[in-house]
Amino acid sequence: MEGKTIRYTVESQILKLCNYLQFLINLIFISNLKWKRVMYEKLLMKTALLAGKILMENGAEVYRTEDTLERIIKHGVGDERTDEYYTHVTLTGIFVRIEGFGTDFRRVGDRTYNLTKISEVNALSRAFTSGKISLPDMYKALKRVQEEKSPIKDWFKVLCSGVLSGSIVLIFDGNFWDVIPGGIAGAVAFYVYIKVIDYLKAPFISEYISTFVGGLAGYIGFVLLNGHSLRLAMIGAVVPLVPGITITNSMGDIIAKRFISGSIRFIESFCVAFALGAGIVTVYFIVRLLGGVV
Repeated sequence: MEGKTIRYTVESQILKLCNYLQFLINLIFISNLKWKRVMYEKLLMKTALLAGKILMENGAEVYRTEDTLERIIKHGVGDERTDEYYTHVTLTGIFVRIEGFGTDFRRVGDRTYNLTKISEVNALSRAFTSGKISLPDMYKALKRVQEEKSPIKDWFKVLCSGVLSGSIVLIFDGNFWDVIPGGIAGAVAFYVYIKVIDYLKAPFISEYISTFVGGLAGYIGFVLLNGHSLRLAMIGAVVPLVPGITITNSMGDIIAKRFISGSIRFIESFCVAFALGAGIVTVYFIVRLLGGVV
């Protein structure tokens, strides 16, 4: 009788130990699943924020950036969790929140225009949402896109600016002797801009200095070549720096009911246009003051 009692006690202890071990194994398994889910959602948030940062810093519209972020996150968390994530994009920052994980933010730095990078981010986003690439692969590819430099050399950009400015002179019924001063003005203005913007880091002042120097170069070319229209030569200095993409994006954001970002971009475009005009007016004023041909 006493032996049976001891055996029963040992069996009970072994059973309790087995149950306890099973509980620990389940706890470790569940914790591991939760940890993997947390790490996946952390990477998902980092990937979405990086994609949005690249888009905003290279000239994409706010509403298109928000749409890209939402598509990436929706594919990552699943269709059943549609109401558990939020995105908010402004011209200076990007916010993403996933319920159960938290909120993260990325600041948008200096904005420029690089449609190649926008196209690459859109291609990666489509590949991820269609299941062609994994999330880690997309994040690595986005890091490469962010760090890559433009293959186009500055001298080629300056040359194209000169050709563009000269072509615009022809559109405004200028003749050959007006094309050359206009092309010179455009090339010089753009060259000064890409050099000055790296040092000043100040909006509007760079545009003013660039058109002022470009306008002077255009006037010198106009005088030396005995041009027919100084007005057309001055137009050449303005053309490469006209904020056409900014104006288009502002209208797109306003139409998409992103009124704050659209209005800010419209004001920015107005200030840039004012700076461009002020640079040319300064050239006219100096030439008139010195008794030159106007």
